[in-house]
Amino acid sequence: MSDVLIVEDDLQLREMLCYFLKNVEGYSVDCLSSGEGAAEIIMDQAPKLVLLDIQLPHTSGLSVLESLRQQGSTIPVIIMTANDNEITETNALTIGANDYITKPVRTNALRERIRKILEQKPSIHSRVEEELIFRLCPRNSTLQFKHITVPLIPSEFELLELLAKADEPMPVHELFQHIHGFPYHIEDRSIYMRVSTLRKKLSAYLPDMELIKNKRSRGFYLNYQVVVR
Repeated sequence: MSDVLIVEDDLQLREMLCYFLKNVEGYSVDCLSSGEGAAEIIMDQAPKLVLLDIQLPHTSGLSVLESLRQQGSTIPVIIMTANDNEITETNALTIGANDYITKPVRTNALRERIRKILEQKPSIHSRVEEELIFRLCPRNSTLQFKHITVPLIPSEFELLELLAKADEPMPVHELFQHIHGFPYHIEDRSIYMRVSTLRKKLSAYLPDMELIKNKRSRGFYLNYQVVVR
């Protein structure tokens, strides 16, 4: 895990920032030159801070930031832009940027912004929220929690994904309809069996955590935050 991840398409600026932060300030630094796939890389690498340009090829910095926050990431982000206007700054801060700096970047100002953010101790509430986030990964069909990776077969992944995207408990008939594509019959126990099998599997990997719960008369729901990425 690096201290700072720079996402900047301008080669000269990227190299200058990297040199300054690594050789002058003593941070460990990684760099990206495009917004394409940047959110996924940031989530995987989990740097202590991201220095993110707004005007990036393929995917804008604001889109990258929005994707991070939608996935539950609390990694601090400083936005960089050549557009020094109130609307851009407001948009960035509204989406979830921690700070904002305009180009040309002044190293003294950047130093102070980074120090201010990295020296802040996250609240207990923030740390607990981050620690209790599960990640459902479509790329390799796994469920990840901290250092634990649970391999999932397609039917298990499908069930968790449906529950992760639901805003409220999902009744059995809705789960059945989504999964099978035809109406549920009250005598059919396939959803209950699927949930029971998945619960047993998850308990083998996570014995102290009950991820899938059932609210009487309302349906199944996830007891912890699960983000799909």
